[in-house]
Formats: sequence, C-alpha cells, structure tokens
Amino acid sequence: MNHVQEQQITVSTDADLILLRQMLRQCARTMALTPSQQARVTAAVSEVVRALICQLSSSTITIHCDDSDIHHALVIECEAESEAYHRATRQADVQTAYTLVDEVKVQQSPLGCHLAMKMRAR
Repeated sequence: MNHVQEQQITVSTDADLILLRQMLRQCARTMALTPSQQARVTAAVSEVVRALICQLSSSTITIHCDDSDIHHALVIECEAESEAYHRATRQADVQTAYTLVDEVKVQQSPLGCHLAMKMRAR
C-alpha cells in the first residue's frame, strides 16, 4: 500500500473544487482504494466542501494518510466557524454525503469546528 504526502488546498471557487476532486482521486488511487471507494470519498468531500464554501466563501482542506490502525485510511480535514458548519450540515445532501465515507468526526476547535472524514483502505 502506498501512502500519500499531506496536501492542502484552499477552496473558494468551482475551479478549486474541481482541483480538489482531482487531488482526492489521485490520493485514493495511490492508497489503492477500490474504484467504488474512490468515487464515494470524492463525491462526499465535494458535496460537503461545496456546502461549506457557500457559507464561508472559502475553506482550507487537508488530505493525508492515517496509518495508525491496521487499515490505513485517507483522511480529509477542514476547520469551519461553528454557525457556518451547522448551517451547511443541515442540508440533506451533506447528511447523505456523510454516509458515503467510513467515518465522520466533528470536534470543537479554536475556529469553531474541526471536521474529519475518513475512508479506510480494504
């Protein structure tokens, strides 16, 4: 299994979102996620980030590998102001997107909310 180096991208436009999707697909392929997993994680992150940038105007996304468990995982993280995060996650499409990945964690952070989505390699 190959690992991915940590990458960051600030997303504020549709063009940035397209670049994020390309980065995610490449990272997912590098980690040998199945084609179905690649599609699911890309769709999920794209939907959530789209909702966040509608609320925040931009969001910085970090992509990295978590190999602390027996199953390595692709992790996508971002920070959001609490109220903007909660407005974004009230959307049905965002709730559906969360079901596409293996794990979603939301924790309080200095900015408001820290969101982490994880897709485990099989």
